[in-house]
Formats: sequence, structure tokens, C-alpha cells
Amino acid sequence: MSLPKNSIMSHSVVRALELAFSVFVMMAALANVVWSMTAWATSYDYIPTGTTVFIEDTKIPEEINWTGDQVVAKLYRLNEENVPIVVDGRLFQSDLDVKTYQSTVSLQGKYKKTIEWDSSGQYSKIIFTSK
Repeated sequence: MSLPKNSIMSHSVVRALELAFSVFVMMAALANVVWSMTAWATSYDYIPTGTTVFIEDTKIPEEINWTGDQVVAKLYRLNEENVPIVVDGRLFQSDLDVKTYQSTVSLQGKYKKTIEWDSSGQYSKIIFTSK
């Protein structure tokens, strides 16, 4: 930058002002960074994240409810597992039982599942009771 010889400000004064302005801009930028690290961090504390929801809100139920839809789906897998299923006192042992009596299962109902075990440690019967 060249200044005319009759300029009021000398070259060193212009450089001093440029340096002062540069230092001011640098300090403003640093102040913004420090402010954002301190002030914004406290506002993020109120936003739930995956970790906070997992730690604070997750409760494992003691008893898992089955819906009527899930019970009917389990009935249709009756032959795969070869285990009789009892739903509210009605015994399902074959596909014919499922086709004939599946309408007795309330699709909107909630059911509790219990399992009966035989002496060899295998389950011998699955029992669903409505809640």
C-alpha cells in the first residue's frame, strides 16, 4: 500500500492501526469461541439423548404381555414346535384346532404367557391367559 508523500498519517501509524484492528478481530473471535463453549453447553443439558433416555427411562417389565395377534401367530407355528398351546382354557394341539377355534382368541386382548415343563426339562405346554 503506497501513500502519497503529503499524507497526514505515516506508514507506521497505518501499520499500527491495521495491527490494532487485527488484534481486535482476533480477540472477538476468541471471545466468541469461549462464550460458545461455556454458555451453549448448559443449554444442551436439557436435550435428551440416546444415552440419557437409556439410563434414565428404560425399565424392563417384570412380565411381558402378548397381544392377541401374537398369540394367533404362535398358534400357526404349533406344528413347528410340537408343543400344545392352551389359550384361556382351550387346548390347541393341531392345525385343525387352530383353524376351528382361532376366532375364540381376542385379537385386541392382552395375554400372559406361562410355560409348563416336563421332568426332562423340556417345555410340555404353553399357556396363555387373558389379563
